[in-house]
Amino acid sequence: MVFTIYNLVEALWLIIPAYAANGLAPLMGLRKNLHPIDSGRMLGKSRLLGNGKSWEGLAFGIAVATAIALVEMLACPYLPWGLSDAPLLIVPMSPLLGLALGLGAMLGDAAGSFVKRRLSRPRGSPVPLLDQLDFLLGAFLLAALVVPVRLEWILLMVVITPIFHLLANLIGFRLGVKKTPW
Repeated sequence: MVFTIYNLVEALWLIIPAYAANGLAPLMGLRKNLHPIDSGRMLGKSRLLGNGKSWEGLAFGIAVATAIALVEMLACPYLPWGLSDAPLLIVPMSPLLGLALGLGAMLGDAAGSFVKRRLSRPRGSPVPLLDQLDFLLGAFLLAALVVPVRLEWILLMVVITPIFHLLANLIGFRLGVKKTPW
């Protein structure tokens, strides 16, 4: 399988709403009195998800992804796709697809937190690859219910997302949005 810049453009077009959802949901952590999704429930000696996964963050992440998808949908006809040397497979973006990407990203991230709690890892502790790929795989999974998703896009994003994720977390840490740089 050969990856090209064209695959990258196609994959990024599809996954940008999920990136935005996952990257911006932690902004809800700046607010006080959030409502944890697990309501403090335990499984064994640890929380199901922890305080880092709130209903407010879930709703905000989904709303952000849906809004980004709407912007992409409206902008698509005006973008210079025809200037490409190769035909591009640009997924027709829609609010429904944005909702699926946002919900998938948030559910994938919550699943990652669930696994981390089962591994007795405290909130904010790094678990390489799980931290970077949980939201991505959730987003692709739910997006595939709405549009065809190519294997090339998934593999390419699995390779480059850890790099993007690390950079975004470093920026969030520097801005004071995240408590850890990972």
